[in-house]
Amino acid sequence: MRYLKPHFYDQFVCTAGDCPDTCCAGWQIVIDEDSLERYGNEKSEFGKRLRNSIDWEEECFYQNNRRCAFLNDENLCDLYKALGPDSLCDTCRLYPRHTEEYEGLRELSLSLSCPEAARIILSCKEPVRFLEEETDEEDDFEEFDFMMFSQLEDTRDVLFRILQNRELPLQERMTAAEQLAEQYQICMEEQREYDIDDLLRKYEKHLEEGTLSECVAESLAEKGVDAASFHAYDRQVKELAVLRGLERLRPEWDTVLDGTEKALYQNGETAYQAICEEFHRTWGAAGERRAEWENIGEQLLMFFVYTYFCGAVYDDMVCSKMELALFSVRWIQEILVARWLENGKTLSMHDIEELSWRYAREVEHSDDNLNALEDWLFETYAPEGCVLEEE
Repeated sequence: MRYLKPHFYDQFVCTAGDCPDTCCAGWQIVIDEDSLERYGNEKSEFGKRLRNSIDWEEECFYQNNRRCAFLNDENLCDLYKALGPDSLCDTCRLYPRHTEEYEGLRELSLSLSCPEAARIILSCKEPVRFLEEETDEEDDFEEFDFMMFSQLEDTRDVLFRILQNRELPLQERMTAAEQLAEQYQICMEEQREYDIDDLLRKYEKHLEEGTLSECVAESLAEKGVDAASFHAYDRQVKELAVLRGLERLRPEWDTVLDGTEKALYQNGETAYQAICEEFHRTWGAAGERRAEWENIGEQLLMFFVYTYFCGAVYDDMVCSKMELALFSVRWIQEILVARWLENGKTLSMHDIEELSWRYAREVEHSDDNLNALEDWLFETYAPEGCVLEEE
């Protein structure tokens, strides 16, 4: 079994009571089978409360006002206090460590939804590296498209090179990555999978020759698209409605979305563009802190592409995996512009970390939200002729 992890993975240490939030509120905490059996047989005085706090049919802990039944007033875990760390189920014991499973491979990551993990991810100044280990373990996958997965891995490696190419502005890197994913999807739709290797060689050649910008500009010109439209008013208003339509996990998220709408959109497109232009002159892509701003975008893109892109082996939705990364970075940056305005045109690293983990908590920690968003992204941004298959 191969294991892959980002180079900062082992830096994580839970901050416990010093955490600005809690991972025990808003989410349904699913209990693994071994823990369920152990809880059912718990003989201590705490056992009765434990068993009465479990929804045995759904195999999860009950919640009180969207807080785990064991989360006390100090935002600490009564189960942990009563029975110790070994009593925790896999979900509680492992979070924010996340694993994506493929045949012969486990990809480990830290969840952006954890405040301390978000700090580690976003404070990384160097290009993220991935460390590989190998064990004697075996898995039992019955069906797995290994050829497609190999192509996805190769494509993701090229995407990593594009996204970490700091000689290019972040927007150009994002556009190039989107173009590559779209062209991959078209190859699949037209059953030209054997052309994907040539596609990757084309992008690798442009990277080596320093001509990626020209390649992207030519492709966009053919489509009649302007590359300099990171803040597109109509698109952002439409996407805000999509975010509002997702399942709400924490009430604080409504406050974030309401504040963004009020700060950025209520006075129309001209005012919105003026706000965005001033932000980038003073803080963002054209300001003195450009390198810091673009590094934040790079680290977010690397997180989302690493975590989700190869999952297309299970649903063929290559394009939507890339669009999820682009959408997420756009929206984290969008709500940061609103926070900058609300703060009197200042922005701190604390703001950046907080709004990143709040976004991730809402979008990533509901399967319904993640699936609905991916479906919408595929239907909206996939190349013409690509059709979302019915489940």
